[in-house]
Amino acid sequence: MIEFIGIAVSQLLLLVLSVNIMTRNILTKLELVAVSIILAVFGTILLAHIQYFSLLFVLGLLTIVLKIKKVSWFMAITAPVLGQLVMIMSDYIIKIENNFFFIVCLAGLMILSSFALKSVLPKIENDYFILALLILTTIIFYMFIYAGSLYNFPKAITSIYTLIFATFILAIALAFIIITKISQKQLEIQKQQLELAQLEEYTTRMESLYASMNMFRHDYINILASLHGYIEKADQELLEKYFNEIIVPLKNRNQIK
Repeated sequence: MIEFIGIAVSQLLLLVLSVNIMTRNILTKLELVAVSIILAVFGTILLAHIQYFSLLFVLGLLTIVLKIKKVSWFMAITAPVLGQLVMIMSDYIIKIENNFFFIVCLAGLMILSSFALKSVLPKIENDYFILALLILTTIIFYMFIYAGSLYNFPKAITSIYTLIFATFILAIALAFIIITKISQKQLEIQKQQLELAQLEEYTTRMESLYASMNMFRHDYINILASLHGYIEKADQELLEKYFNEIIVPLKNRNQIK
């Protein structure tokens, strides 16, 4: 019983640490300790009574804590689910009977995996298809585990769980790669469309400016021609009238602009 509690508490603490690493240390040291204690106490009690269904409490609490820390819904759900998946895989990969060395190896695998996933998660931010795959995979994993414990499957069958789980993980990784490539292509298309729209807007502005310059040049030539005519005629009255009616309004209009 003591060994069971020790392993359960250790796994829960590693899960909290793993989630904190994947979310780039969003929790302070005090918050990390508080969440670890809550999960260690209530999570272990629930695990002893309702077994695998205690996972709902663990993942739910971690999700709520991350949302309180202003983490996106995607990250708040994905980080705990990924941490749990890494723990399941590690449990079946590590074939060590000694509990101490088992926990040490588990800690190493989970921490290394968390640092690796930390750099990957921002690239799939808000990709809820990947999140759905992760949740579905977690459910399938626990269905296998629960069925194995319920019907006492032989070790020969349970030993292939690692292969089955690895296949699921590879399928998710493949889906992630495909979706990432599609997303990158869509971003490139959007960038090209934006650049084309900016070029069209720039061309339209240049055409408008060119038309305005032509109009100004035409008006300027007309003004000079009119002034030249009045000066040649030495008609001071018409020159003054033309200046007040044509030149002054243009000057005022430019000042308003």
